[in-house]
Amino acid sequence: MALSPDRRLQFRIVGALALVVGVNVGVLSVLAWSGLRVAAASGWSRPAVVGVPAVVGAVLLGAVGLVALQAGYGSRSAVAGLEVTVPEGDGPRNVAGRVRRLATQAAVPVPSVAVAERAEPTCLTVGSRRSPTIVVTRGLLAELDDDELDAALAHEVAHVANRDLPVVTAVAATVAIGDRLLDRERLLRRVLENAVLLGLFTGVGIFVLAVPILAIGVACLVVSAVARGLLGVNAIALGLFAKAREYAADRGASRLTGDPAALASALETLADPRPERDARLHASATLGIVSRPLPVAEDDDDGEAHWVERYLPPVSLEGPAEPRGLNRGLVWLHVRLVRPTAAAVRRLLRWRPATHPSTEARVEELRALERRRHEDA
Repeated sequence: MALSPDRRLQFRIVGALALVVGVNVGVLSVLAWSGLRVAAASGWSRPAVVGVPAVVGAVLLGAVGLVALQAGYGSRSAVAGLEVTVPEGDGPRNVAGRVRRLATQAAVPVPSVAVAERAEPTCLTVGSRRSPTIVVTRGLLAELDDDELDAALAHEVAHVANRDLPVVTAVAATVAIGDRLLDRERLLRRVLENAVLLGLFTGVGIFVLAVPILAIGVACLVVSAVARGLLGVNAIALGLFAKAREYAADRGASRLTGDPAALASALETLADPRPERDARLHASATLGIVSRPLPVAEDDDDGEAHWVERYLPPVSLEGPAEPRGLNRGLVWLHVRLVRPTAAAVRRLLRWRPATHPSTEARVEELRALERRRHEDA
């Protein structure tokens, strides 16, 4: 039974891809305009061949190339730090043989299989449609019975058939980059707060540190604007098709195995018992069969705190419980208005769309498919 791409999902993917490419076009356009302005200010005369059509074409080509790079980065980040091995032969529980059978049945390129030495039960697919890789964890192989394992692997094969891997990987990677930029913004903000506090404490130091404070403040604003712009636009792109791709893969897996109940049972087994954990943007959680992140390698500093966090204390802007004197009104305004507003804005900016429907909703749809299957029989 060959699996054809889900048409409803394809329309959503095209919209998301257009949005992602549009973001890259915008970024590259700003860079190109800035470069041309700087070059013109330095006396460089633009050759006739470098006209508007050439610049537009270069920007569009560069935007498509960036999407391809983002997809590759997302695939790497999804398995970064995992102890992934390619099993000999068909591997434990004949996992490679199961994938080969399902891929042949779906008429899609046969994915390679890798096993991650992780106790968390999950699986995910990385790579492109021509050379996909299905990563399964030891926990998944231990938790699922044969029918459930076939259903989970069929879900991943359905993702390959639906051709949704490059777009969701590119979006997840770009959002991850935005989150990393927010981490840098947080560090810059702490440096800025400490510099301002030092300048105010020493009095004359505020004039000595004026230029560094201004430079750090501008850098903080730029990083913040870029990060939040990326996160906002890509969150919209992810919301366009993230849930739809999981429903489509569930339906495809049910067609491949003919057993929707097995996939429903697998999802219930794999559901993360800690749904309060924010795993929505992690690449392994975004690409997995359920929204469950896998442990990844620590940062380049081997898990040590950044020097800013080690040597610069956080600056508390909270006023005293009982403010007195001339500052009482300003402190009251900060405590009652500024701080709650800032907290609400931070919560809003941290919002991301869920990358998976709830397990309950997916199971209910699969149960409905199972009931219709029995009625048709």
